[in-house]
Amino acid sequence: MQVVVYRVSWEEAGAHRFEVHIDFPAGHTELTFPAWAPGSYLMREFAKNVRNISAWTPEGQPLTVQRPTRNHWRVDTAGGWTLRYQLYAREKSVRTPFLDGELAFFVPTNLFPFARDHRNTPVRLEIPVPAGHTGVCPLGEAVVGPATASWRAEDIDIFYDSPVAIGPFEHRQVEVHGVPHHHYIEPGHDGDVDRMATDLGKIVGAAAELMGGEFPYSAYTFISLLTRDGHGGLEHLDSSVLLRPRRGFRNPKGYEEFLTLAAHEHFHAWNVKRIRPDTLSAPFAYDRENHSRNLWWLEGGTVYYEERIVLRAGLLTESRHYERLADLVRRLERSPGRRHQPLEESSWDAWTKLYRPGEDSLNSGISYYLKGAVVCLALDLAMLHRSKGEVGTDQLLALLWERYAKKGLPFPEEGTIEALAAELVGGGGEWARWWDHHIRGSAEVELAEALDHVGLDLVRGPGASGSYLGIEVAGGERVQLTAVREDGPAWGILSPGDELLAIDGERILSSELSSRLADIAAHSTLHLLLARDGRILERPLITGPTPAGDLKILPHNAADPVKLALRSRWLGIPAQVTALPIRP
Repeated sequence: MQVVVYRVSWEEAGAHRFEVHIDFPAGHTELTFPAWAPGSYLMREFAKNVRNISAWTPEGQPLTVQRPTRNHWRVDTAGGWTLRYQLYAREKSVRTPFLDGELAFFVPTNLFPFARDHRNTPVRLEIPVPAGHTGVCPLGEAVVGPATASWRAEDIDIFYDSPVAIGPFEHRQVEVHGVPHHHYIEPGHDGDVDRMATDLGKIVGAAAELMGGEFPYSAYTFISLLTRDGHGGLEHLDSSVLLRPRRGFRNPKGYEEFLTLAAHEHFHAWNVKRIRPDTLSAPFAYDRENHSRNLWWLEGGTVYYEERIVLRAGLLTESRHYERLADLVRRLERSPGRRHQPLEESSWDAWTKLYRPGEDSLNSGISYYLKGAVVCLALDLAMLHRSKGEVGTDQLLALLWERYAKKGLPFPEEGTIEALAAELVGGGGEWARWWDHHIRGSAEVELAEALDHVGLDLVRGPGASGSYLGIEVAGGERVQLTAVREDGPAWGILSPGDELLAIDGERILSSELSSRLADIAAHSTLHLLLARDGRILERPLITGPTPAGDLKILPHNAADPVKLALRSRWLGIPAQVTALPIRP
């Protein structure tokens, strides 16, 4: 059987360069270097990191490598051949290659091209593992060095969905429902690896219970990479990669963020990797965008479910769950772009807007992660209310799983989620109007009404005293504007890029701005001195009141038995109303 062999070494680890050799069988001469990684919807053009590319026959004769487009290569030969190149790797993230003296990490999409005619040809990866290191890849068993790891994939799409990490990892394993779950984490952190393993076991168990009591894989691997202040995650078929701050585990909120990130990426094993639209299914087009209008469900829904799963795992209290949901709502309400971009459009525009923000992104767009999560909360409560507690988004997920994913099928991109929700709760035209309002339109989310169905209130605290300008500023001492909010008093007066020099004739520094505004009454007229494009300008500005303060989700003062029962059903845990603060 023909096999394409990818071989990696790193003699120049200190210079952050991988050495790559790829042995192709005869007939494979048209190559594509991926421009993006599934799960991260941005054209990253990984071929830009390549240098010293060459091709050779088995006898050592050089072959000509042509490059007809930015990420397509061609080699004219009738027999087998070897491609060689170096690739620079110094961006440490979950979606880019990284190499130094301690860690080698990559997702195969960002290190290797594939031959057009061998998408379904088996692939073998050979890579050295130094002494004191462990090689980790979901394609096979971990390899302890000194050794050469050899992992195999049945086709290029499975290969590309299999991250590779080699480093001096700490390792823990926990079995849940008889399925091994591994956690590999870089050393030098302030966390408790045994506690992490125990809590990860609770999380994956809660996710499995939500999805019918079984896992869609035979083993799963968490890989935790660490930097000074990193954050991020990327899902894969049977694994996920997490990026966290080294000193971010001892702090309770930092550890909470680790748990919810892990829950998010793990839940993608169902929602994205298997429950997926046909537009985001293998075989992927790795050289161009793969659009979908359903990222609000795939990513925003997973943000919603990361909260639900950690709650059901017993790692969040009910009151803390409400605090975290309220924070999502607060962030949404402070995003002016929510009024202009529908969720479906936000999903479609991921490639050009979410991952490529500009100075006006705050006003012109909305994150499908953020608004998608809030809309899924409203959707869940609306479905439970309409069905008198019989069905919610849990059952919608189950239906997507049974009808499509469990059979190995993607769901049709257009209209499927709406149609299945309507099938579960009915409603006809009324339900279509809900969808027009929340998904296809950019109206405000009807959240207060939805929360009332389960006996909860959305409570807004008063704003702080002082004045508000509605500007975003960069770090540092200078007051350098990065954005101007369209719902603030500076809109149309100040511009991104302006440097605010003085207020009413007094020099202002970034560290002083908040306290200065706190001492100025709302609706005051200020005389601003600013620098714009090398010119000094003066502008008057009437300040506004500060935005509303804390946003809380709190139980009703009066306990309605019907609403309490519905709340218990929604939470998936026994109601703890007496232990919670109530609205005064």
